[in-house]
Amino acid sequence: MHGNEFDPVNNTLLLLFTMHISKVLMAIVIMLSSPLLFMNTLVHGQTEQEQQQQKQQHPPVANAGPDQVVNEGDLVTLNGSGSFDLDGEIVNYTWGIEDSDDDAPPISLDRRDAAVATFTAPNVIGDVNANSYLFELTVTDNEELTGSNASKVVVVKN
Repeated sequence: MHGNEFDPVNNTLLLLFTMHISKVLMAIVIMLSSPLLFMNTLVHGQTEQEQQQQKQQHPPVANAGPDQVVNEGDLVTLNGSGSFDLDGEIVNYTWGIEDSDDDAPPISLDRRDAAVATFTAPNVIGDVNANSYLFELTVTDNEELTGSNASKVVVVKN
């Protein structure tokens, strides 16, 4: 122990311990006025304020819009603009095809990385009256938290 100092302004007892390890001087400061904060930081690696901020972060809520029934050749709009984030902002939208009927023809999404994506409904293939597609919207907020939601589109024969 190299020294004790009493700081009457902050009513803090500062104990300074130093150790020489590989030419590096380590100092450990123990503040007796806030031992819980100090112990919490040692045990969890975070201050109480950092833990509170982490607890307050909420993932965004994705809203892929309602399910739809459309006709072959229709322009279909997938609208995720109802998505929101309680404690930040959405910085990324990603649409993907989660599932489709086995015989359903492939589709190409326009604006896959926007709140609103579109595609032209393909012709129904096979001995069925309709093909269905399940679209998933994933949104990412400014804290890199994500939320997902799905919307089903059924394409019926004309």
